[in-house]
Amino acid sequence: MNNEKCECHRSGFSHFLMALIGGAAAGATVVYLTAPRSGADSRQRLLDVADNARDTATRFPVALRRATEAARDAFNETLRESADS
Repeated sequence: MNNEKCECHRSGFSHFLMALIGGAAAGATVVYLTAPRSGADSRQRLLDVADNARDTATRFPVALRRATEAARDAFNETLRESADS
């Protein structure tokens, strides 16, 4: 029963976090689109942001895999060192 409460709590927190991020993104979009600049400039800046986001999204899985492998290797090495001492 205790695990169910903990899992439910985590689920609620993740929903809250996603809502917070979504709200921040929506607010930033509204502010960005209502800022005083020309339409062509705004469209170009949005295209640049979209290109950067796309590049980051394509690099993210590789970076996450490398970070996971490095963390696993460091953990295993620490376990070996503690077993040797």
